[in-house]
Formats: sequence, C-alpha cells, structure tokens
Amino acid sequence: MTCAVVEFPASRTEACAPSVTDWLDSQARVIEIWIDRLVATGGDVGLIAVLDQHAAFLRDALERSAAGETV
Repeated sequence: MTCAVVEFPASRTEACAPSVTDWLDSQARVIEIWIDRLVATGGDVGLIAVLDQHAAFLRDALERSAAGETV
C-alpha cells in the first residue's frame, strides 16, 4: 500500500500556520497537565513515559511550526 503526499500551495499553508501553532501549543500544554496529574497521584509509569514522548514530539513540532518549517 502506498500513500501519496499532498502538496498544498504555500499561500494555503501559510494561512493555516497560526492555527496549527496554536493547536500544537494547546495540545502540548494539555499533555503536560496530564503528566503532572499522573505523577502527583502515582500514575502508571509506562503511561507517563509515553505521554512524555508525545509531549516532546508536540514541542518539537511547535518549534518547527513557529520557525516556518513544514510540520
């Protein structure tokens, strides 16, 4: 099975950039809140680790988005 990458004109992606950046920021913050709650209540270490990896991914994507790179 193959996937085709859809390329959009720059003008369309630039118009979405603030929304994407805001969304990535809000998602990263929500994940960090859940990590804090799980740590405070002695939550599952495996779940905390996976959420931490996801938060790192979101922060990286946010930095790339803020720098104008394709996410």
